[in-house]
Amino acid sequence: MITVEQLRATGQFGSFTDAELEVFLGATVTRTFAPREVLCQQSRPATSCFIIVSGEVDVVKESAGRERLLTRLSAGATAGQLALIDRAPRTASLRANSAVVALELTRDVFERLVNASSPLAFRFRVHIAIATGRQLREANRRLLALLGTPNQASPTASGAPDAAARAALEQIQDAVGDLDVPFEPFDLLEITPPERIVRRSDPPADLPRPRDPSQE
Repeated sequence: MITVEQLRATGQFGSFTDAELEVFLGATVTRTFAPREVLCQQSRPATSCFIIVSGEVDVVKESAGRERLLTRLSAGATAGQLALIDRAPRTASLRANSAVVALELTRDVFERLVNASSPLAFRFRVHIAIATGRQLREANRRLLALLGTPNQASPTASGAPDAAARAALEQIQDAVGDLDVPFEPFDLLEITPPERIVRRSDPPADLPRPRDPSQE
């Protein structure tokens, strides 16, 4: 049985109180997986997320008949959290790289916590929002890096992107499409192109400018 101390040892629950972690343990199911065993399968309905307590989990994605390793998760990582708020199919598979112990939080239990106004549900909503924002920043960083590297971005003589450009574009698609799966340590600095910068004096593009009575 997993204890509060084991959860804290992962380094990801420092802001949670002991009482909240006890509720969390009561709301989740402890799962154990042998090496190479699949936690969840790509394209299958998503009904839960996993919090890794020990061991390592590979995030793999099959595309065009080949499998790619997106990243490897270790203790403290959460994967598949969008399943708590979105009923879309899994965008990648989770597979144990070693013996794994994980906590599984299902969507129906999470929804009951939300309906009961549980602080734990609020914390997970914040966690999902932060993870999504980081993934979008990572996608932005990769896209800017690709566009700023002529050798990678330029097409070949046949007019098609070369292998390096295709690989970079696949990474960007992963970062945008798999918002519930962390890929690598995030660079939290977002570089915004100059043309996207809006001065404080400028109204947002989707709002009308104030009327000038003198021109009526």
